[in-house]
Amino acid sequence: MPIGYLRIQAVTSRARVPVENATVTISGAGSGGRRELISVQLTDDSGQTPPVSIETPAAGNSLSPDQAQGWTEVSVSVSHPDYDGIVVQSVQIFPGVTTVQDTVLIPRGSMPGDPGETDVFDTPDQGL
Repeated sequence: MPIGYLRIQAVTSRARVPVENATVTISGAGSGGRRELISVQLTDDSGQTPPVSIETPAAGNSLSPDQAQGWTEVSVSVSHPDYDGIVVQSVQIFPGVTTVQDTVLIPRGSMPGDPGETDVFDTPDQGL
């Protein structure tokens, strides 16, 4: 089975200040509609995780519209006690490619009346 890779970059603010020790959870589709845990890691002092290997379909699956999708979809959750959480759904992992998923974390309580929440984003299909 072909392999693709996923690296997470966690930053805060437009200055892209790295967030160290953020917990990154990567999950994929499992059986019976359940999620399957792929990886749990902490970001390093540059706000990054090492690349995670993820099984993908063959690259040829995306050559024409009548074939199966040519990527694997995963969800990424990033949390840190000082920041609102973030979930990015439908992150697309292609064979032989390292996908870098940027996540911008917002400090907890930085907005008036902000109780600290988790923001959810859904990545649209590439339409290949």
